[in-house]
Amino acid sequence: MKKLIKRKKQATGAFGYLFMFMTVLIVAIITLYMAQVSKLMTHQHHVDDSLADAVLASLVADDVYYFETYELTGTPVVRFRDKDKSYAIFKDCMNDSVSETDGFYYNFGFDTFICYEVEGNIVKATEYSGNGGYKRTWTARIGSERTPTGEVVKETSAYGRVRFGIKSIINGNLITKTKDIYCTLEINN
Repeated sequence: MKKLIKRKKQATGAFGYLFMFMTVLIVAIITLYMAQVSKLMTHQHHVDDSLADAVLASLVADDVYYFETYELTGTPVVRFRDKDKSYAIFKDCMNDSVSETDGFYYNFGFDTFICYEVEGNIVKATEYSGNGGYKRTWTARIGSERTPTGEVVKETSAYGRVRFGIKSIINGNLITKTKDIYCTLEINN
């Protein structure tokens, strides 16, 4: 008869439930993290594309001056048609791109836009900084002027940097990011 009566076992399910709860918790944390990373990458790719488009759109060459210098000297000189308009084009393109994405970016601002014009051995730089576009100009010898990204300026080109905030999925705080790009204007190279 003793063989037929089973003894009551001690509770062993508590460890299994704790392990299952911890596994679900870790999976939820990893999922939130991956969602945040995915959102950041989407924003950064969008800003990269928009910034490249805006800087390239701002590279408007003075075609009359290009052909005049080619006819007179045999070596054409590429320069901006109007640097102030180039800056306005840059801002308009970025604003148009960002305005299509409500709730995507916060505190969007223009840090720096620099036009580099190379003629002979001289680099003429014009920098617009801040949202108001404070303008500063300087000249340097070719090979000595570097962009904020560290590249040596060898030809007519432009540099742009923007700053923006992205709302965190996890806690709702703003994450401030900056993006920049340097583009050159090449004709028949």
